[in-house]
Amino acid sequence: MEIWESVVRMVSALGIVLALIMGLLAVARSSVGRRFLPVSGAPLVHILGSGPLGSRKHVMVVAVAGEVFILGTTPTDLVPLGKVTDPEQVKRLMANAAPAFTAASSGDHQGSVQEGFRATR
Repeated sequence: MEIWESVVRMVSALGIVLALIMGLLAVARSSVGRRFLPVSGAPLVHILGSGPLGSRKHVMVVAVAGEVFILGTTPTDLVPLGKVTDPEQVKRLMANAAPAFTAASSGDHQGSVQEGFRATR
């Protein structure tokens, strides 16, 4: 009978510890919120495409809040190169990249940068 008592005590202690951990996680998620813990939902920034320029240097086309920007990236810098202003081109870039949004959530951020858009500096 002593073995069953110790098993019951061990399982109940484990249940209490797991409940405390889940409670602390719930408190942390509500108090810290979206700042540090990932939250499900649509991402704010969509990488529409990127292309390498050299060793660890890329040109990226990203969509943020319905606007499309062209950025130059290096390991230490992010340089704005321009903005796509043509509404037709913005629609086409967003439509072509729509299937890539599901791939972007799995970690695949590579795509093709389309030519022929109007960029402003």
